[in-house]
Amino acid sequence: MSITANSLISDSFNFFKNQLSGLFILSFISATISLILYYFLVPIDEMATIVKTLGGQNDSTSLLSWVSQLSDEEKSIMMRVSLLSLAAVFIGLILLVSSVVTYLSELSTGNSISAGQAFMLSLRILPNMLILLVVCTIIIYFGFMLFILPGIILAIGFSLSPIILITVKNVMPLRAMSQSWKIAFRHWWLILAILLLWLALQMLLTMLLGQFRFLPSMVNNIISFTLNNLLTSFTLIYFFRLYMLVGKTTN
Repeated sequence: MSITANSLISDSFNFFKNQLSGLFILSFISATISLILYYFLVPIDEMATIVKTLGGQNDSTSLLSWVSQLSDEEKSIMMRVSLLSLAAVFIGLILLVSSVVTYLSELSTGNSISAGQAFMLSLRILPNMLILLVVCTIIIYFGFMLFILPGIILAIGFSLSPIILITVKNVMPLRAMSQSWKIAFRHWWLILAILLLWLALQMLLTMLLGQFRFLPSMVNNIISFTLNNLLTSFTLIYFFRLYMLVGKTTN
């Protein structure tokens, strides 16, 4: 069976277009939860006070020296803000991946399901999805820290694991990662193509959204998060379609 990136992208785009309303709702829900957690968890006022001191730095290369001049308490606040910000975004990502893949899985079996129903149904898989994405993220992160190529290889190898975790019955996170690894490298060029496209679109979106600084920060953030989630949803559709075509025959 001949599968090309162009055909997968075309099929994925058609599905994305037909199910845009449901995918938008799931993307918006995940974005809203991320932002609520962000504004609830992150000490904005404390961080703003520290960041104001950066205004006195005329040399753009003096960021490291600026950080070194902060007190231990200020460094602790910055570290806490960074970790809590990542946690808020990561929780939104877990919700997005779980709900979108659940939505795709139900639709693929002919079940009529709304975005809200898919979101509620996906909550049952959250613990396993949390374990899966945390383990994958840590391993891929260290891969990029060692050198860029190992990180790319690991990202390709684990790319299908969220799909497998939800679509295959009674599979655990590590088993889903193992199955993804076996399948992914037989079609690595198809996965690399969508990862590169996703990164390019993410950068383009960031540049475009940078032109809308006149909007209130809350509005700009919800637009940014939702659009980024839609791009991720499209990528998940691509992975789901690829797995449906090649995964079942290799399990």
